[in-house]
Amino acid sequence: MNKNHYDAIVVGAGPAGSVAALTLAKNNLSVALLERGKFPGSKNMFGGTIYRETTEKIFPAFWHDAPVERAVVRDEAWFMEEDSVVNMGFNGLRFAKEPYNKFTVLRAKFDKWMAEQARKAGVHLICGTLVRHVKYKGKKAIGVVLDDGSELGADAVVLAEGVTSLLTKEAKLRQDYTPHQLTLYAQEIMELDSKIIEERFNLEKDQGAIIGMLGYPTAGAIGKAGIWTNKNTLSMIAGGYLWDLMQKGLSPDLLLQRTKQHPLVKRLIQGAKVVQYKAHMIPKGGYKALPKLCSDGIVVVGDAAGMISGRRGTDLAMLTGQFGAQAIVQAKAKGDFTAKTLAAYANKVNRSFFLKDMKAGEQTVEYYHKNPDADYLLSKTLNDLGYAYFSEGLVTSREKTQLITNTILSEQPLAKTLFDLYNGYKYWEAF
Repeated sequence: MNKNHYDAIVVGAGPAGSVAALTLAKNNLSVALLERGKFPGSKNMFGGTIYRETTEKIFPAFWHDAPVERAVVRDEAWFMEEDSVVNMGFNGLRFAKEPYNKFTVLRAKFDKWMAEQARKAGVHLICGTLVRHVKYKGKKAIGVVLDDGSELGADAVVLAEGVTSLLTKEAKLRQDYTPHQLTLYAQEIMELDSKIIEERFNLEKDQGAIIGMLGYPTAGAIGKAGIWTNKNTLSMIAGGYLWDLMQKGLSPDLLLQRTKQHPLVKRLIQGAKVVQYKAHMIPKGGYKALPKLCSDGIVVVGDAAGMISGRRGTDLAMLTGQFGAQAIVQAKAKGDFTAKTLAAYANKVNRSFFLKDMKAGEQTVEYYHKNPDADYLLSKTLNDLGYAYFSEGLVTSREKTQLITNTILSEQPLAKTLFDLYNGYKYWEAF
């Protein structure tokens, strides 16, 4: 390393870190972007979707150059039982045209591309580097200490270290996570010919589909599963709340393998070859579990800042990376990197649409804790209704109506079903 002091050091080259580094460099600050993986994205996973509108604010018309997989035109939710599915979804061909809506991506490719944009802007990208500690002078961060004991100095440090966020904890900006505040997912990436993907998912070339799954395969846990279509691979995940998995002795891999054995899922993945396997924790503590976003010389962004709202995470990581960097640019102009100046970042977050959503959904964890069977019961009821409604028998219309009514009432009281439907609308995070 030919330089040991920067205007800013960014820890973690995921979406939040790369966007923060890019924003800083574009404002003429010297920046080091430190990544502990062999390359950006080498250790990252997610369901597989990025949102066009957010990403374009940072990377204009990115889909022309970035390694996107498919433009998503279909979103579906499958409510599953052992041998059936109630399918609810939307197919919008308008989303197959510019400016598009969202894309499936592979993090190993897309994260590397984002970090490369930062490097081209002048960021010093250093991979295979583990940051052990933030270095302080008094209460102010003045750099980082690396795994080999060497040090790098900086006026400000951006912590984009992901969900583990050990440096954020060391800086006393967050408390310990509890198992109730985390979800754990396993992912397989399966290779399959692009033409077969398009045939099985009823897609045209470059069009994509997402299927979120609730019910039978993850029954026994507050769990979800899903499939994302890529160019010539499928991304598949399954998992659930960590406390629930621990309490019931389940693993995300077990839920994943069980989902793959569902007869209607098997048809979609038949012949696919697993080429990659990963696992990942996601901060799901919601608004109440958010850490402090800044202190003297430090801002915290992305997953390290708990910025997950429903199924949206990657785009919020980008936005918080940009907001945090903009606060540092302002601090550089003032020559003041105290928490008071860097609070401009927290102010932007507090005014954002996603924090409003996080506040509105702050009861999600409590809801699932009190109603761990809600997804399973609703899926079972819907599938039982499907069989009752579509079965042709020697009964009158009135008798059939009574059968359907009895089916609804046999699972649980009607008021409870309506309550689950209402809260499901508020809290479901299927894909």
